[in-house]
Amino acid sequence: MVKNRGKIYLAYGSNLNLKEMSSRCPSASILGSSELLGYRLLFCGESGSAEATIVKQKDGRVPVLLWNIMPSDEEALDLYEEYPEVYRKEFVNVHFKGEWVSAMVYIMNEKMPLGEPDRTYYEVIRQGYLDAGFDLSILDKAVQDSMHSECEMKEKN
Repeated sequence: MVKNRGKIYLAYGSNLNLKEMSSRCPSASILGSSELLGYRLLFCGESGSAEATIVKQKDGRVPVLLWNIMPSDEEALDLYEEYPEVYRKEFVNVHFKGEWVSAMVYIMNEKMPLGEPDRTYYEVIRQGYLDAGFDLSILDKAVQDSMHSECEMKEKN
């Protein structure tokens, strides 16, 4: 059983970046990495300033880091994620260390079109992928998919 003194938070974007997360949420600690099944990574917002989100996709997979966060960390994340205006909170089940755990995740409110992230934001996430040992091709595919107008933010089967 995963022992946890706070809340489990699932990161898939800029909060994969260890330096950024440690300054944003100093009492948060990494539990470990996993994959969120049934979702895909995309970028939404105005092109050139789009932000990461996840959307349901039947055969999708998103690499994630699980964090143990305290109430003060969640408050800082709420501000950073512009909750509830830009992102909402949901709970998802993720397989971690041989069991299914429920984790809180921020998902963008589905009001924005797909778009390209700016270079600085992309590099923050890219460093997070490197920090966690994730395959950069997943991140790059999400950027490419988000730049094409035929992609929609709807569930794909």
